[in-house]
Amino acid sequence: MRIALGLALMTVAVAALFVAGCSQSFVGRYVLLQTPDIEDYKHMPVRKVAAAAGAARLPEARDPNWIQRVRPKWNGEELATPAALDGFLRENATTAFIILKDGALADERYYNGYGRARLSKSFSMSKSLLSALIGIAQSEGVMNISAPVGDYVSGLRDPRLAKVTLEQLLDTVAGIAYRRGYAPWDDQAQMYYTADMRATVLETKLEAEPGSKFTQEDISPQLLAVALENALRRSGKAQTISAYTASRLWAPIGAEADALWVLDREDGGIEKSESGFVARAVDLARFGQLFLDGGTANGKQIVPAEWVAASVSPPPKGSANLFVEGFHRKLWWGAFRPGRTRNDFYANGHFGQRIYVVPDKRLVIVRLGSDSAGVDWTEFLGTLADAW
Repeated sequence: MRIALGLALMTVAVAALFVAGCSQSFVGRYVLLQTPDIEDYKHMPVRKVAAAAGAARLPEARDPNWIQRVRPKWNGEELATPAALDGFLRENATTAFIILKDGALADERYYNGYGRARLSKSFSMSKSLLSALIGIAQSEGVMNISAPVGDYVSGLRDPRLAKVTLEQLLDTVAGIAYRRGYAPWDDQAQMYYTADMRATVLETKLEAEPGSKFTQEDISPQLLAVALENALRRSGKAQTISAYTASRLWAPIGAEADALWVLDREDGGIEKSESGFVARAVDLARFGQLFLDGGTANGKQIVPAEWVAASVSPPPKGSANLFVEGFHRKLWWGAFRPGRTRNDFYANGHFGQRIYVVPDKRLVIVRLGSDSAGVDWTEFLGTLADAW
């Protein structure tokens, strides 16, 4: 009996050590995590992003009749009752669904084991948050987005990359060679599981003339994170991106709970800005409201108004990051909706994570989920806003 118990305890200890070791190497993470997941941050090193002490809850203006009035639809099916909408959201892997109207909480719903206090990984919505930080850093004289990345990041293997501007990285038109997929040799997997992000991005190569091609890739935002980290340390503004996020963005917008940045490694790691921000849904809604309000929150200008305006406006005609249906600018996405006085814009993340902002109707809609479940969430939220 004692031998069996001892063997069992040893097995548990070895397994625990294995898991801990796995989280500190590319191969280990690839084996342990297998594919991305909204809770895989629990197996990765993280750094806290402190919220403001005693932050107030969002004002509430609950609107129980909005569903019957708006009568949202998807694939021809009308979701005109609370039960129908709940069923649609729950069955399509939604974990949180929040609507702010005029800055007040009009609706708040959670599904599949989630609630207000639960943190969730935002995936590529993290890029939009990074963009806000760079806008703040530029206003403080810490960075200049017209400058080449080589001014901030040394040791780049491809000399052409050193001449790419930070603005081209922000618009994801740097011409970076990038292979999507989660085979271990794919760039997407290398970025997601690396335990040394600073070294990984130095190997980046170009495949197109900067400014000539839009590529949906994860290297540009991480190069920007390395550049931001170096710039902050040179200026003495902050030692980590997490500390800068807390002092310049998270606490000033009145976030009600601490957030997390996932790191590439435990000791001296850098924030994984391409996918690693973790927060409550209600605080992500606050971030959307910040951009709806031109960068202001709690009576203060947090992100420069001109940065916000440029982020949510289409680039010049003929730009590689301008599309028929919308645009991508400064790590935000824009959507053209017929009949609107202004363009919708949104932060876009894997598995259907969205912070969807509707300026002409003063709406912020947040949808988080464990999977997109085959739903085009940008189109669904845009259609919902059309009918509001």
